[in-house]
Amino acid sequence: MQIVAGIIRRGDEILLVEQQGRDDPTSSYALPGGRVEPGELLIDALAREVREETGIIVCEIARLAYLAQHTRIDASDIVTVFVFEIAIWDGEICVNDPDDFILQARFVPVPEAIDLLEKTLDYRVMREPIVAYLRGETRAGALWFYRRQADGEDKLVARVVNSGQ
Repeated sequence: MQIVAGIIRRGDEILLVEQQGRDDPTSSYALPGGRVEPGELLIDALAREVREETGIIVCEIARLAYLAQHTRIDASDIVTVFVFEIAIWDGEICVNDPDDFILQARFVPVPEAIDLLEKTLDYRVMREPIVAYLRGETRAGALWFYRRQADGEDKLVARVVNSGQ
């Protein structure tokens, strides 16, 4: 499975969505994004998911911020997450999520965004790379690799940091 997400900035703020799935006991904050449909290009999926979840139109992608890959211990299920910095965007926030998981979308100062992500985003695979990126601990193009352990924990098995920028 492939997932895309976008980092949309407005000055010193980034756009986050507050989401809650049907089986989730509480809401969490995340970057706008979601699953890539079969036959869909990553950039098309990114534009679609951001538009559905926030109403924002992605006009131009700046770069790949990072890639995170997660696999079960038996490698039967691999999820690859592509997170892009959005260079140019247009529109106003207007949530129109067909899955009805998005409670709200809003711009948040980066320090507050880091705090919200750390406190509410339970999935290590989704939380660690974005928090490290927003803190400036990794550069664009970093690669994160996780493996689900027999005890159900996700272990970071490798991180490749792009040092050529």
